[in-house]
Amino acid sequence: MDFKGQKEFTNYALSQHKIQSKKVKPSYYKCIDEGVRLSSTSSEAGNLKQAEQSFLRAIKIAEKNEYAKAAACHDLGVFYFTHFAHIAGAPHSNLKKAEVFFNRAIESKQRRQFPEKHAASLSQLGAAYRRAANEHLWHFSSQESLLKAVSLHKAAICVLEKPMPSFVRLNQLSVIYLNLSATLFDLGKKDEACDAQLKSYQCFMEALSWSRVNFPNQGLENYISMKPEQVLLPTFVRLNHFSQDEQHKTVCHEILEMAPMFGIDPSVLMGANPYLDISNPSIEIMQLVMSANKSQSDSDIKILSAKLQSLMKNRQSTETDQESDRVSVLIQQASSGLARVLVKKDAALRAFQTLENSSGMRFCESASTFWLYSKNPVTQVLLSAKRQLGSVYYGLNELALIGEKTEKKDLNQWLFDSALLLKPQEKKQFNIDNASLFDKRLYASIVESASKATDPVNYLKQKASICLTDFQKLGKLTDELDPDYLKARQRTYQITLDDLTEAIYSHPEQVLVKIDIEDHYDDALVIVAYLQNNEIIAKGYSFNMPKDLVNNIAAFVANNKDANIEWDLGFIDWKAILPSHMLKVSLLPSFFASHIPWSATGKAGEKLYHLVNEVNWLPSLMYLYQRVNYFDKKTCDTNVCGGGTLFENVAVKNKIICKDTQTIEDVVNQLTQSEVFSFYGHCEHKYPERPSLLFRDYTLRDVEMRDAVRGSERIELWACQSGANIPLNFFPSQVNEALGLDMRMLEYGAKTAIGSLWPIPEIVTAHIKSKYDSLVINGMGASEALLSAQQWWVELGADEELRRIKLNGEKDYLCSIGCNSANQSLNALMGPVLSGKIKNSSEIDFNLLEYNFKHPSAWAGLRFCGVNEQTNIFIPKVNLSSDERHQVNALLLQLNLKSGFVKHAR
Repeated sequence: MDFKGQKEFTNYALSQHKIQSKKVKPSYYKCIDEGVRLSSTSSEAGNLKQAEQSFLRAIKIAEKNEYAKAAACHDLGVFYFTHFAHIAGAPHSNLKKAEVFFNRAIESKQRRQFPEKHAASLSQLGAAYRRAANEHLWHFSSQESLLKAVSLHKAAICVLEKPMPSFVRLNQLSVIYLNLSATLFDLGKKDEACDAQLKSYQCFMEALSWSRVNFPNQGLENYISMKPEQVLLPTFVRLNHFSQDEQHKTVCHEILEMAPMFGIDPSVLMGANPYLDISNPSIEIMQLVMSANKSQSDSDIKILSAKLQSLMKNRQSTETDQESDRVSVLIQQASSGLARVLVKKDAALRAFQTLENSSGMRFCESASTFWLYSKNPVTQVLLSAKRQLGSVYYGLNELALIGEKTEKKDLNQWLFDSALLLKPQEKKQFNIDNASLFDKRLYASIVESASKATDPVNYLKQKASICLTDFQKLGKLTDELDPDYLKARQRTYQITLDDLTEAIYSHPEQVLVKIDIEDHYDDALVIVAYLQNNEIIAKGYSFNMPKDLVNNIAAFVANNKDANIEWDLGFIDWKAILPSHMLKVSLLPSFFASHIPWSATGKAGEKLYHLVNEVNWLPSLMYLYQRVNYFDKKTCDTNVCGGGTLFENVAVKNKIICKDTQTIEDVVNQLTQSEVFSFYGHCEHKYPERPSLLFRDYTLRDVEMRDAVRGSERIELWACQSGANIPLNFFPSQVNEALGLDMRMLEYGAKTAIGSLWPIPEIVTAHIKSKYDSLVINGMGASEALLSAQQWWVELGADEELRRIKLNGEKDYLCSIGCNSANQSLNALMGPVLSGKIKNSSEIDFNLLEYNFKHPSAWAGLRFCGVNEQTNIFIPKVNLSSDERHQVNALLLQLNLKSGFVKHAR
């Protein structure tokens, strides 16, 4: 026995207790114990919230004891680290909190007196950086985070070289080497990782042996930081799988022999996944999906469903759109997995609802401002102010997020420049009601003040927090003033099976098709739902995805001249899954599915455009059972040319058009008054800029069209990239949202829209538009007219134009259709990717030209968004009376708002 070591350990433990208990009330220990108990036994949101509050109270109680306070900070850091994907807020925000509290513990001079405590905080911070390497929004890159983690673990190991009891050192080293090993595996340094894992095992076994020999009856084993399975399982599985070293193989054999003594089944060790690491929430979800898929049991499905609901709740507490989207990525991964399990259990309708409930969430949150209307004018005005405050809150937090990723030396200047850009945008507003109630000028002023602050990021977050408080006050007031509005708003929080049923019954002519293509799953899940004999039919199908199809289309859209344009679009059998008696299809595609030109998919001779009359793209199921309320009467049809086009003579023919000499105010006014607004020209959507229509002297951004399109029957955007599948945020995520300027029009209250997924050759667009216009004039519905015009082009129109080219020659042909440039060639007009496949030659290769004319990229990118059968609701505009203005002012006075954005009504 080690008597000297026993005495040294006892004295060391007593000295720690003496320092920690000085000037600390018993309630401190009660709070710590309560926090540990709640956070270690449950992942339920309520318990985790209580645990967080317990740790925070402990920190407050220990204000007069630096050591105890640092210990509580460490424990709170562990809490945020452990439950970063389960508690409210975005994962990266919770890891940021862990970083803050670990650093507070590290900075404590009292805690540094005990090297193992200091080392524990260093290594835990390293573990937090390793987890953060998976987070898209973290303020360091993945590689930087992992290298930072390694340096922290190695620093912790160095700290443990200081004098201390051997048991204490060995116990802490076993944890640190385990953390270091996992990080080295992430960096691809497998040999070093295996060596570190071996050291973790050796330190653990030495600590365990010492405790058993020297304190056999005092339960010192309970003070060892890790349980045997936490060490033996990763040691065996990693060394067995990744190492060929003889010493490592001997250790593996040793672990298999001793495993039963620790209650571990050797078969569990043999079957363990060497890549399993729950520090990555994506892997945790995949494990839940695999379990549910394998067992098909209600209990495993319930666990996966609970995880999905937990993520949905976390999303509600995020502070920026980017954070919301990062959580949404996990949500859609879980919902995609759950849907596939449900389809196998013949629960296709529930699978449909599960997928839709986690899709288009941002769209519905924004569009609800056009769907929902308070009959009380006072409430409506206050709601408008509340919504704008919410936008400011998200905007300021987004600037803070970007600021965290900006070099400190550049941050202040970047904010100052941003403020300068914001000021002219405040003046360029159209059709704004009750503008005097909300002071938009203050936003630029806050950003400018942040540029002069010593801590700009914290300044922005503080201002955002004040806006949130005002937002919550206004929200509580408006809920009390109009309970009916509150009830209607709450219905937009989720999509239920009842909502899905209503959508199907209210559109009996439509076949709803949910298409889910998602990371982590190698198939396309297609669920069809429709009404037949007054009964809902729902069926799910799985199709193997052609390798790299989505990537090849994405490369084409990005104008990559090396893009593979041999798209295998025959992977889906539409004839087998669609009811033959229904001719209208409404698609609800996921983000990756939205890259694919679905009209052109299907078996030869059975493409989707062969089988149906309409193909409608929908932003969300909620679109089908909500209605847009609008206030400006729509009395005219408007055709606008943006300028810079070559074939407007083909596209617009005899239509009366508004030329590109109009001012931006003229265009917005026309848009406000138009039932149908048709734009022929150019659109630009380059990340991270907003999508815009291009005119000769200006650009018209989507946000500047927001109020004008409300209530429009149709917005036609015959322009490249007007339906591009490009996220709108800085630091974007691939979320299942309705992206594209055409979908923005639906989000802003237009009933339907036409757009283009990618740049389509203008000569093809012009001919399809011309055919479409003639069909609409003759009474055909817009959606059917677009698909008919596309089918006409592929089967007749392209051939007719090729014959004319052969008959007249290239230059005379272009002249005959009114091409606005005498120096163009047909090859150049096909776009950078298709024209790049053409060999330089003075003669036209008609076979190649025909291929290019008929290639899906040349025509199938045009899409129709929404359904013609939807109805909008016109509500005459009502201005506040004098008494109502006084009521608004009285209510605002009672609220005592602090942000400064909401002014009195005048």
